[in-house]
Amino acid sequence: MNAEFRSVLRDSCGRISIDNAASSGQHAFQAVLATFLLSTDQHPHPLQAPIGASMSSTSAYVNTVHSRPDRLDVHTNTACRVASRFLPLLTDTHGPHGIPGLRLDGIGRRRLRFVHLPTGGRLDLIDSCHSPTDRRRDFAERFRLTTQWQQERGFTRLWGLAELHPSETLLERHWQPKPCMLLRSALMTRAALLWNELDIRPSWTEEALRHLPELAWDSSRDRPGAHEVGTALTETPARIPGARYEPVSDRSGLLSLSGAAIWLHAR
Repeated sequence: MNAEFRSVLRDSCGRISIDNAASSGQHAFQAVLATFLLSTDQHPHPLQAPIGASMSSTSAYVNTVHSRPDRLDVHTNTACRVASRFLPLLTDTHGPHGIPGLRLDGIGRRRLRFVHLPTGGRLDLIDSCHSPTDRRRDFAERFRLTTQWQQERGFTRLWGLAELHPSETLLERHWQPKPCMLLRSALMTRAALLWNELDIRPSWTEEALRHLPELAWDSSRDRPGAHEVGTALTETPARIPGARYEPVSDRSGLLSLSGAAIWLHAR
């Protein structure tokens, strides 16, 4: 395991600081994000839009993920493009897509602020490509142009509504508390570690073997197996506090926290 943990937040003393969410609502929202963004083209999330760029390609643009007490900061090369991948839409032909309940809450000089209405959780997308001369109105115009396609006929922008749309209310199962909520939240704060340092592109399945959720990935080309990833998540400086990993077979094992467990499976 050669990960240097460059993509995780450190405090003023240089110590790794990953799990900083201060409310159950923030944990719940991060758990929602995990199930959406931990996906692949081969195993897309059911609410991925049928056209346009996919949520599963988000991993290619994320540099770091930093957990704050009141929000999740995601640093990316293309904040506007990433946002367009998971803003909720209603289509005439395919129904709702994107993260239900997510709303744009503000635009800064290089920052897009979002709030998740059902949980109260917050997300900031921070654009890493900027210069001292950048202005807020320029960034707002870039966001407008990037999401302009959503104004085409057949699309309804749910992310501009002040309340939940009835079509989003029907999807409440995506943010309802589940036993593995804290584990999913912890995986979201370590998403950049999984993508950039362990070099895996895992996908989330809600019910797999023994009716437990599964995080699975392609382990070919010398990518780490389940036991290596399980060790990274439980025995390194980037470990999930209180989590345990138990090998079950050559390619899989159980990752558990607070009485809940998920499968780690290296295909």
